[in-house]
Amino acid sequence: MGKIQGLLSLNLFKFIYYNFLCPRIRRDKGKYLLPRWYSCIELSKSAQVILHANLYLNTNKYPHSRAECYLRLREGASMTVTGTIYMMYNSTIEVHRNASLQIGASTIQSGAVIICAYKMTIGQECLFARMSYLSDSDHHQILNAEGETTNYPRETVIGDHVWVGVKATIMKGAKIKSGCVIGANSLVGGRVGEHQFLMAEPSRVFSDIYWSVKGFEKPWLMK
Repeated sequence: MGKIQGLLSLNLFKFIYYNFLCPRIRRDKGKYLLPRWYSCIELSKSAQVILHANLYLNTNKYPHSRAECYLRLREGASMTVTGTIYMMYNSTIEVHRNASLQIGASTIQSGAVIICAYKMTIGQECLFARMSYLSDSDHHQILNAEGETTNYPRETVIGDHVWVGVKATIMKGAKIKSGCVIGANSLVGGRVGEHQFLMAEPSRVFSDIYWSVKGFEKPWLMK
């Protein structure tokens, strides 16, 4: 029953086109782009998606919902998928002109936005919470008095097993090592060491933390 429901949730026309007919997608055997209904996909003629793992679009939707999910690659852009990705409804991935995104196994929650305008690497087992934002560029120039650009894009790197909290913003040049938690509303544009918890208000860093994707099965305070 679960397999039948999974097939019915797919947009079969897009599934066939993007996996078997579209020259802009290269995939390993048995790996697919799996677009649910109302998945919005725009791939420029010179863009390329390389699938070493499955990419699920528009997951976790409410029954009968027409909520959308957005995947866009502009001219010369490349996106390499190295682990299974779940893009939930209302999430966005954009790779801009001639930019390169490498992304491992990740869950991208509703409202989360990843925009790659230069170069970005995301490791395995990452979680991007609702309304989190990740980018490697300011997307508009800032000039000094001599008319010189002062805010060029910089590579953004996220390690393995990183949890980016609700409304957290990861800016260009951020280097977040493995095992970190970025707290809600945090703003990160620099380096964060392994297994650190960065909290926005009040601004604090806790070291040697470890986190799990498992939820709480019981009310842990009610005994």
